Amino acid sequence: MLATIDRVLRAAGTPYAIGRALGQRIGPCLSDIIDTYIEQGPAAYDGVDNARLAAETQGWFETLPDRYRQEMTGLAAGAGIPVCRVAEWTYVEACTPHGCSSVLLAVGGRTWVARNNDIWVPALWGYVTIRDHVQRIPTLSIGMPGESFTATGVNRARLWLHYHYMPTPQGVEPPVDAWFEFQWMTEALETCGSVGELVVWLDRQPRRGSMLLFVIDGKTDERAVFECLPATHRRWPDDQPFLVATNHSLFATAGGCTDSHRRYAALRLGLRRLAAPPTDDPVAILRTLLADPSVEQRRGSYGTVYSTIACPAAGSVWVTLGGYPAASGGTWQQIAWPWTDAD
Repeated sequence: MLATIDRVLRAAGTPYAIGRALGQRIGPCLSDIIDTYIEQGPAAYDGVDNARLAAETQGWFETLPDRYRQEMTGLAAGAGIPVCRVAEWTYVEACTPHGCSSVLLAVGGRTWVARNNDIWVPALWGYVTIRDHVQRIPTLSIGMPGESFTATGVNRARLWLHYHYMPTPQGVEPPVDAWFEFQWMTEALETCGSVGELVVWLDRQPRRGSMLLFVIDGKTDERAVFECLPATHRRWPDDQPFLVATNHSLFATAGGCTDSHRRYAALRLGLRRLAAPPTDDPVAILRTLLADPSVEQRRGSYGTVYSTIACPAAGSVWVTLGGYPAASGGTWQQIAWPWTDAD
């Protein structure tokens, strides 16, 4: 099903043109990808009701800004499938909380990021999509082939962003104008060129759920983790050589010893075992850390579906393009920085 799709896809132009070009590249495989993901992921494990999914998706799609409706319409047209199915593929992500493990680490005077993304149906993940927008900041995103939204990416301004799912405290409700986290994240990648601009966007646009947001500005090497509730956010203290996060709050006192807490402890222990900050091969060291069996998730059809390591300042991006579990068994490949200063 997926063997004919390039692992690195690139398209340029208007949102519709980008979507159509990606749809043509993916072709008939897109329908199978959508069916497989919904049926073997959220529907199988979270009991997603197809009739309810279709009804809720339509209402959500109509509220999207034109930029996203245009790309999804183009993607459907290019692949020859109904746009409602493309929208359901995206919307169903909101029904599926998932796990992640990440590190921000200073190495040789530059900040590196390493992350595992844990979710359903591993065979569908591990693709890179580069979009050269005509009126927005060009982006490189990681996920399933041709997805309109992403949880991990970097833009031409060298701003790296990725987010983790985090449970929302009981009693906290999102504002009526809130966006899904993956939609919020994609808009940030396409419109923000610095941490300051990102904070303005955090203040301006609420989210439907909660998230931990990892940020690196490669132009200044500024790094941050923001703990975001639907309408508020707090920046984590940054008083150590590294920042680590999984899927729980740093500020909440409740929680106990969950899987997230165990992965968090394993990441911190692995970093502390480094006798000195690594300077020779940070990629190898971070790959070992992500592949630690206490960090990487390996539960059959749910686990670490892709892993990434990057240094935005150096334009260095490493991704697992297929293979599972991704950090230990994936195909690691360095992605050439897709833009020049003259672009």
